[in-house]
Amino acid sequence: MYVFIVNPVAGNGRGEKIYRRLSKTDYFKRLDSKVYITAFQGHAEKIARQLVLQAHTNIKTIIVVGGDGTIHEVVNGIGNGRIPIGYIPGGSGNDFGRGCKVRGTPKQMLRRIVEDSDVTPYWIGDYLLENGEKRHFVNSIGFGFDAEIAEHANQSVYKKLLNRFHIGKITYVIALILVLFKFKPFEIEIEVDGTRQVIKKCWMVTIANHQYYGGGMKIIPTAKIQPQRMPVLIIQDISKWKILGLFLTVFTGKHTSFKEVTVLEAEKVSISSTNLIFYQVDGQTSKCNTCTLLKNSREIQVLGTNI
Repeated sequence: MYVFIVNPVAGNGRGEKIYRRLSKTDYFKRLDSKVYITAFQGHAEKIARQLVLQAHTNIKTIIVVGGDGTIHEVVNGIGNGRIPIGYIPGGSGNDFGRGCKVRGTPKQMLRRIVEDSDVTPYWIGDYLLENGEKRHFVNSIGFGFDAEIAEHANQSVYKKLLNRFHIGKITYVIALILVLFKFKPFEIEIEVDGTRQVIKKCWMVTIANHQYYGGGMKIIPTAKIQPQRMPVLIIQDISKWKILGLFLTVFTGKHTSFKEVTVLEAEKVSISSTNLIFYQVDGQTSKCNTCTLLKNSREIQVLGTNI
């Protein structure tokens, strides 16, 4: 049985439109399937967790129709379960789809998920906050400037408008410009594989499982889907005008040539600050003082990719 988890509000309704079109096709109608429509934030995670408990019912694949936030919830809901997942992008950013090279029309994606026997291993990351909560990040987790941009974008009115015209990736660019002139660099202590340093004028720290975020930005162009190690990008002690120039090159990945940008690889990263700092995980935002990050040793199984 193929289980669909559909987020109808992803991409300002794009997720629902994609599902409706798919559900009317003869191909979909021939599938042995069950469909869950999410009704609130966190619902996809709750559904996935229940499905893991029911795995004996011969679930072949969980197929997610939604955005990066939806895939984040589903992966966290599956936890240590071994149910393969498929992904049909329906959000505004869809960076998981880019990272896994999910291409084609929704119908073509569905056919590939069902008919392609090749399973792609995908290694996620874990993050542990000061309250003891341990969760997974699927695409990336970032602290500082990019998190404040994500917070502004998520709260904006123009995001819905741009999604309606299928140009949602511009949302991040607009938010970047608006946040730029009020952002204040912060001080953090970062430990990378046992080596500590204090960054006094930090703009952002980002850890990623593949190169894309923010709707197609190549934030860490050397990042690749791999076990054990994860790339870490640090931007520090840079002027506001130069940071604007830096982000103009981020879609091509040329920003890593700036002297204020450092890219490392690590097995474990710890971040701490005396003040609360914004962080974003797969596009969702919150605040923390400390966070520890590790690569998850267990791969999830993804169907329908072009990797």
